Amino acid sequence: MPALASRRGAAALVLAAALALAPAALAADTDPKDLDPNDLDGARVLELIAANGRFAFDAAAADLDAARARLWTARAGLLPSLTFAAEGSRLKPSQEWQDDEYDAHGGLEVVQPLFDFGRTWGRLGAARARVDAAENEFAEARNTVLLEGLALFYDLHASELALRALNEAHASAYVTWERAKELQSMARVDAVEVADHLARVEETRLAYHRERTRNRVLRLRLQGLTGVAFGHELINPPRPPSDRPPAVDVDKALAAAEANNPRLRALAGRRDALSHERGATGPFPRLEAFGNLNRSSRELRGRDDWNVGARVVWPLFDGGRTLARRSELAALEGRAGAEHELYRRQLRVGVQESLMNLNDAWQQVVAARAALDHRKRRLLQRQRLYEQERVADLGPAMGQTTAAEAEVVRAVGAFYVERARLATLVGDTPAAGLDPDFLDRLAGAAGGQDYVPKSGSGFGQDDQKKLNRKAQ
Repeated sequence: MPALASRRGAAALVLAAALALAPAALAADTDPKDLDPNDLDGARVLELIAANGRFAFDAAAADLDAARARLWTARAGLLPSLTFAAEGSRLKPSQEWQDDEYDAHGGLEVVQPLFDFGRTWGRLGAARARVDAAENEFAEARNTVLLEGLALFYDLHASELALRALNEAHASAYVTWERAKELQSMARVDAVEVADHLARVEETRLAYHRERTRNRVLRLRLQGLTGVAFGHELINPPRPPSDRPPAVDVDKALAAAEANNPRLRALAGRRDALSHERGATGPFPRLEAFGNLNRSSRELRGRDDWNVGARVVWPLFDGGRTLARRSELAALEGRAGAEHELYRRQLRVGVQESLMNLNDAWQQVVAARAALDHRKRRLLQRQRLYEQERVADLGPAMGQTTAAEAEVVRAVGAFYVERARLATLVGDTPAAGLDPDFLDRLAGAAGGQDYVPKSGSGFGQDDQKKLNRKAQ
């Protein structure tokens, strides 16, 4: 696939451009501390994390800088080296006719490597492979943080609704307990029933406190990643998707993942680096040109003012250290190759699992919306009965409706986080997974899916209010 091959070659450039432009774009925008959390969506949260949450993947960035430094070191092996040496000493000549008591001499030597049977090129290839591996490890670390932040964003919105639902449930339990105490004063209920209602009050209070603590922790974590002060109540939950995700060509998704997945490419880079290093290890001779320039305060016949030439340096025997090192590198290369193959197989399963999870997440959205529709109708029915004074209160209907709204947001979060995760598996950024056209780029003849549920059936579909079964 030419398109996938070109994407692999441009991945590092795209990553570098994104890292360079994201902070600049944010600097031109409003300070994150001044942003209203209710104005944020998933894509904006990812931009803020990329610009402000770098501390979470700075370790991977340091590894990348170290790999680039090693590449500069390897490149230096192709360039000439210049050495200056100077020495001064006091002496007593053995010949009585010499009266020199001091000697000062210095020299310059330039050495240009000519040929070393691929040793330098092997080290250079190893360094380049390690840089490629470090770039992909950095992308993997960055994507992990972005996915975590995106999940926190949706989880916080769901927690806000869950907190309201728990508060409403606690209020309902409290009102029921108060009524039970009144009935007890009239000897219509006993103390056991009152104690049961009180236990329910404290149970709902504990659930509310725990969710409140969880909500605050979510806010702190998300604030640390985005720089936005999540101090306000969130009243604008993300809306559910309107369209069912298209069927995706599994083979195309797998090919994209094997070509562009950053972790798989990082493992391939480690393996290739060890292969290049092993090829550069051996008792190879080295051919180099040199030139010397010498100056001395004493006149000695054995010392030349300058000389140029070429020499061969050949380590013939080192006690077996080179052979042992080569064997060690071969073993490490085999291990790296095994890790690459293991993850490649896991990646294939992960991509197919993600595609199935995406369909399940869509069905979770449909089911949550159907449950919310049911709860709203029950609440409306309860309100009408209350207005007709046929019931004394609304009961748990309000809390159940709010809890159903929280389940819708959880389903929405699961759907979009799974899209973002699928995007990282096939070598894109999490933000690409939120692009409405992302799945269309992967869509095709739905090969690899054994069963596709019938469309146009169920909640929110055309036949929701139609009788699909003919009357007998």
